[in-house]
Amino acid sequence: MSGWATQRLADRMAAREQNRLDLDAAAARQAVALAQADERAEKQRAARDAAMSRRRARRSAARQAAAGWLAVHTVEVLIYSLAVLCAAMAVPAMAVYGLRIYGAVTGVLLPALTELGAWAFAGAVQASRRRHPDRPVRWLAVGVIVFAATGAALNLAHGWSTHGPLAGVVMAAVSVAGIVAHQLAVASPPRSRAERTAARHGRLVERRLARARRAAVRRAVVELSPDGTVRLVYQTGVYGTRRRGLAPAVAPGLPVDPVDGWDAGLSVLLASALPEGVVEPAGTDLTDPTPAHPTTELDQQVSDGESADSVGRSGGVALADPPPSDPPATKTGGRRVNPQARRKLTADEALAAARRYARRKGRPVTAEELRERLGVGAVTARRLRDKVNAEQADGGAK
Repeated sequence: MSGWATQRLADRMAAREQNRLDLDAAAARQAVALAQADERAEKQRAARDAAMSRRRARRSAARQAAAGWLAVHTVEVLIYSLAVLCAAMAVPAMAVYGLRIYGAVTGVLLPALTELGAWAFAGAVQASRRRHPDRPVRWLAVGVIVFAATGAALNLAHGWSTHGPLAGVVMAAVSVAGIVAHQLAVASPPRSRAERTAARHGRLVERRLARARRAAVRRAVVELSPDGTVRLVYQTGVYGTRRRGLAPAVAPGLPVDPVDGWDAGLSVLLASALPEGVVEPAGTDLTDPTPAHPTTELDQQVSDGESADSVGRSGGVALADPPPSDPPATKTGGRRVNPQARRKLTADEALAAARRYARRKGRPVTAEELRERLGVGAVTARRLRDKVNAEQADGGAK
């Protein structure tokens, strides 16, 4: 074979080989393109599935939120649906009535007075109770009543003049049905027994505190400073509220009589006069304003079985007495103070007072009542309780 033929054959083989290589490269490129297309399609499907899942989740969350809100506000939904129905019946009729009365287009605005006026005050009542629970809504409730009564009267007049008294009554009832239902079920919802008890207790506490503050202001004295300013000075202590003001009271765990300047001076005098210091009874402390067992002198005499003279003869410490002269009566809040108000009751006086209290009560009394009423100690109160209750039992048996 000649050289030309050989070269031609080699060229054809090289061309076929190049063609095969080109075809392989094209197939490889097509495979890559198909793989990339498949990958893009998979990503698009994943994105669509994710978006669909998010939409489903949002719809499910919205349904759950709506169901939860509906479960909480079921009463409001029913009441406002009733109000919308009543308004759909009353507003067009009242608009026609206003157009007939005024003879102009302005009469169409009459339902704004008969229907929307009461609802405006009802919304104000509900908003005030939610935002400011402590504020009174009495005048807002009066506005609801006035506008509802006005709307009912106008609807009654419309129905009476058009179709007779029965139609007037029906139209008036339809006009106020929605607002009445709203005030009963939404604006003032029913409360549980515990809530009513807590509210009643709070009102009682507030009334008693207000009464005590007024009485304390009446009892207070005025202190005038050199620069001309004045301020009220109150007498601190434990008091019980009475009809005429405040009265000193005895509370368990609190001292019956606070330590005054005389007691402090007496303790200093005894401490300086005796070399061994102050001789104190067991369980007492002169520096402590609250004794371990707050009893009166009469209780100590009854419990120990000794009189004041026997104590003096037995070698006890002789105590100095305060000046015999009574201090002049002072004025507090324009009233004269009785100098005998802090005087201890004798045994006969305490018994007579306990009898009067028991007769007035008409039932057996307790030691705590006598202790608070008469200002005596626990021992004396128990002794007086037993005596007056026994006398009452004997009198009842006879």
